[in-house]
Amino acid sequence: MKVPPKDTLLKNALFGFVLALLLLPWLEQNEHLFNPKALGGVPPTSENVKLSAVNWRSAKFQEGQEAYIKDHFGLRPFMVRFYNELFDRLFDEYQAKGVVMGKNGYLFEENYLLAASGRDFLGLDSISSLVKQLSLVQEGLSKRGKQLLVCLAPGKGSYFPDQMPSRYQFEKKLRNHPYFSMTLQDAQIPVFDIQSWFLQMKATTPYPLYPKTGIHWSSYGEYLVADSLIKRLAHLSQKPLPYLKLSHIEEDTQPRDRDDDIENGMNLLRNLPDFKMGYPQFKVQPLRAGQKPPRVLVIGDSFYYGMYNWGMMEHVFKGGEFWYYNHERLVPGKATTLIEDFKDYRSKTHAFDVVVLLLTEANLPRFGFGMQQMYLRKIK
Repeated sequence: MKVPPKDTLLKNALFGFVLALLLLPWLEQNEHLFNPKALGGVPPTSENVKLSAVNWRSAKFQEGQEAYIKDHFGLRPFMVRFYNELFDRLFDEYQAKGVVMGKNGYLFEENYLLAASGRDFLGLDSISSLVKQLSLVQEGLSKRGKQLLVCLAPGKGSYFPDQMPSRYQFEKKLRNHPYFSMTLQDAQIPVFDIQSWFLQMKATTPYPLYPKTGIHWSSYGEYLVADSLIKRLAHLSQKPLPYLKLSHIEEDTQPRDRDDDIENGMNLLRNLPDFKMGYPQFKVQPLRAGQKPPRVLVIGDSFYYGMYNWGMMEHVFKGGEFWYYNHERLVPGKATTLIEDFKDYRSKTHAFDVVVLLLTEANLPRFGFGMQQMYLRKIK
């Protein structure tokens, strides 16, 4: 038997290797050989459309299968991470929208850098106008014995100005946060200025208040905010609230929860360096029998989402609601509905004892998320 030449053997081996690579996604999709780590971010929503005569004639099956296979083919998580890693290594580009690498490996989202540098400054007249509208809302609530509290959540750019890329460094002295804080206090609207509070604690805090590879406050910082917010609302409403009872704090060099949410959304192959973080372990101490807590409405952005996820509305602000960006109505145990569907926005807010407006520095240009205008709008 004649032995094939070495070049023929090499070609056959290469052909077999390429064929095996082409078959790997199919094998993984059907046999689940590798079980790659799931991708971060919003999961794909395409459905696996079933074959039927109706779906075939309408092309729904063909189009649906094309989208489903694109989103769910075998080894997709690895392929996406490899692609993102390649662009990062070769071109210093990130496929995650708005992500900017700062100094020393600190990750930012650009809108927080714009806020810290003053590039998104609204102007004194606009800030004054927005606060005057909120004063009218406060007046309407106060007439019915309701309270209003504004929480100014911190921005990562202002918390780590020395780690911002040089092209974003404080180009202007006028920034939204200090003027909103000052104008709100001048209007005698209760303010919880968390950004200023965090900066005061930064040098002495035992655990980071902000993570290196995340955009929200750390789990430790969130615990401090939640504990302080509960006490402030109990004082403001003059009604009792459950409190958080801390048992201990766990340390971890691997970020948990949302402490590396930017990095997770980047979907890289490698793991970026992080801080050693603190993770408070606590329980909610319930009220005594017969005590009635205030009903709390939180209108805010994603900085409240962490508290909502661990059960703040279920265990502390019982009967409360979270109006996410004043767009989605989130109530524990119920389906999400839309705020725009309210026929009488004002009467909905009057159902609560305290209204909390919570937003981070990057969202100050959207101050209130339209709640002032919706509250003051006349009902037809």
